Amino acid sequence: HRIRADDDIQKKNIDTTSPTSNRGINPKWFGSVLTAATKKSAFIKYDPFPFELRSAIEPQLRKATKKRQDALNAVREATTTASLYDAAMSQFNSCYSNEGMFAFDTTKFQFLDVFRQSCSLPPNFDLSQLHETHESKESKDEILFSFARNRHQFQELYDDFVRSVCCPFVASLADGHEPVNEIYYQSFPCVRIVRPGEFSIGPHADSAYGHHPCSINFYIPLTRIEGSASLFLESRPGSEDWHPIEGAYGFVKHFAGAICAHWTPENNTDFTRISLDFRIIPGQLYHTLQCGGGRTGGVRDVYREKEGYYHRCYINKDDSSVSWVREAGSFHTPDARFGFPWTKFKA
Repeated sequence: HRIRADDDIQKKNIDTTSPTSNRGINPKWFGSVLTAATKKSAFIKYDPFPFELRSAIEPQLRKATKKRQDALNAVREATTTASLYDAAMSQFNSCYSNEGMFAFDTTKFQFLDVFRQSCSLPPNFDLSQLHETHESKESKDEILFSFARNRHQFQELYDDFVRSVCCPFVASLADGHEPVNEIYYQSFPCVRIVRPGEFSIGPHADSAYGHHPCSINFYIPLTRIEGSASLFLESRPGSEDWHPIEGAYGFVKHFAGAICAHWTPENNTDFTRISLDFRIIPGQLYHTLQCGGGRTGGVRDVYREKEGYYHRCYINKDDSSVSWVREAGSFHTPDARFGFPWTKFKA
């Protein structure tokens, strides 16, 4: 089970001592197929997506499609009745699944500054050039271990951002359906660092890894993101209209990552991509759908199986304001479900 995309580099024992080294990469892996088909181009055409490129990755796309459908069928079977599942997914598709983006106030939510500080990097360090100063796998790992040790200010900032910005946004999407009074949100974001020459993961929908089908993925780049240093996704399940997330620090991308397939190519640009991502689920949908892990083709939802992955928050209204309040208790400590560095970090 893969939680963090760029962990693949470590799991497959790829030599990353040189940022552009591909020694040891299996030519059948998705990243190798894609790199060969694009001739290691830093930019991948997508409007329209080239037919020859689509043909090259067809086997991986079909596998991903089947895994997604098997996982969703298992959740449908596990949910109290099929009609409850169908109603929940209909509401999710109608209200919450549309892809989009919005800007946020970087002077109020200073993710970039606090991230650098947590990683023990200089205040004005250019994250996009991380590969120039941290070429080895070990030096990259140490940055993330430092981030884990010094995470507390970052976690407070992140939690405030989710409750102040993202939760009101999600609630606004209800669009005539039952109002959203409760939300579950990932208690700490996943961190992705992909240097030139590194690649992450092939086509997948997160439901095939056990994530709740009604998850809304939020994606925040800390560097610019474009070309092969990007995440490619489809706009609707099965549309396969592959297109990259493009932009820079200061915006949030949201999409239905549990049901829409997405993938990342090898980074053939000359800059490092660093990004944060996390999931949010409207409360009534969170509770309606059940884990399909015990059914044929299903995957255990380890994220809801025990506490720690999600925080619960609820809406609080008074005469003058509306706020989203995190359920009483301290912040959760990230564990292996959040991916590297938490798979190896010793508190």
